[in-house]
Amino acid sequence: MTCILLVLLVVLVVFWGWFSSGLVIKLQRFPIAAIPATFGLPYESVVFETEDKMSLSGWFVPSPESSDTTIVVCHGWGANKSDILPGTVFLNQKGLYNLFYFDFRNHGDSGGTRTSLTTYEARDLEAAIRYVKENKSAESKKLAVYGLSMGGAVSMSVAASCPDIEAVVAESSFTSYNEAVTRFAKLFYKLPRIPFVPITLCVVRWRLGFDPEKMSPIYHIDKIAPRPVFLIQGDRDSRMPESEGKRLFAKAKEPKTLWTIQGADHGESAQVAGQDYQNKILSFYAKAFQ
Repeated sequence: MTCILLVLLVVLVVFWGWFSSGLVIKLQRFPIAAIPATFGLPYESVVFETEDKMSLSGWFVPSPESSDTTIVVCHGWGANKSDILPGTVFLNQKGLYNLFYFDFRNHGDSGGTRTSLTTYEARDLEAAIRYVKENKSAESKKLAVYGLSMGGAVSMSVAASCPDIEAVVAESSFTSYNEAVTRFAKLFYKLPRIPFVPITLCVVRWRLGFDPEKMSPIYHIDKIAPRPVFLIQGDRDSRMPESEGKRLFAKAKEPKTLWTIQGADHGESAQVAGQDYQNKILSFYAKAFQ
């Protein structure tokens, strides 16, 4: 009887590990819902490759006035470049910046079947930066990033080792991969950390072949200085609560700014703060590039 129970326990552990890790690294894709032309913006569709030969899809949106500055825009987990478009087109419409949107692997129109939230996506952002520096050199003499949620976390981690990135805006980002998975397990599946999360994380590491935690922004944000970082949080965000922004802010070195938007849930900052959101971000980039 004991042997049967032990076998059943092992089977349950293996099943849970495989199933739960799939929830993290395998995502349902959603179609592109809008394009820059939807907002009256001219754009160029591009395809480029990462160092590990992953094909990624992007849009280059030129400034309506000649600009030598490009902002690379990074969407969140489970979203795509069209989802982040409405809240960021103001950066182009002011005539100050070119914008480069792209889909992370396993999202939107890009290739790939796995997501890591950190390591794979860092390769993707690095490839996007190489693309604009090599193919849009006149328009990308100066470079910054804007990232939402996962995109913000990846932006901070990559900026730490990429001097081409002169400024970072990161909204509603997580500090630690492991802690984000733990929080999501509790929030969406009502599961306690022990024993479920350690099993999930163990199988994720095995399936990916690396530990995604190592590329979490909490370990890298302090290396961005003296380039500026602007952290934005919503006080009603249960996915990435205020504490995440405060921890990142505490770890970051000057120059750094933290703005908590009252009444904003995850991904709602642009909508809730309205013109103030646009003004603060434009002011941040203007100061960074002065």
